[in-house]
Amino acid sequence: MLAPLSLTADEVATLDACSHHARHPRQRRRAQALLGHHRGQSLNQLATFFAVRYATVHGWLTAWRDHGLAAVCEGARPGRPPKLPPAAKKKRRPGSAPPRSNSGAGFRACAAPLASSCI
Repeated sequence: MLAPLSLTADEVATLDACSHHARHPRQRRRAQALLGHHRGQSLNQLATFFAVRYATVHGWLTAWRDHGLAAVCEGARPGRPPKLPPAAKKKRRPGSAPPRSNSGAGFRACAAPLASSCI
């Protein structure tokens, strides 16, 4: 069993911001689990609440201890590349918004309070 996390006020503020405003639900869930463990919930309670295995929650906490805020962020995931040809990717309707980039925007929004120490 892991001892409850001892987080600084800045880390709590950053994780709280991540738990509300991170772009990806998995990122928000990991931040909520870290905050819950900091507040005294057990790994079994967190695993039950998030409907994941004990080992998954343990992995989130171990990753936090090893890597800090970077452990919360959503990384690249394997999968089949899109079959859309390059010409079709460039077609957009007039007045539509440009495609959003997935180049770490969620991390930047999540890490705003600790930006100077993380980047």
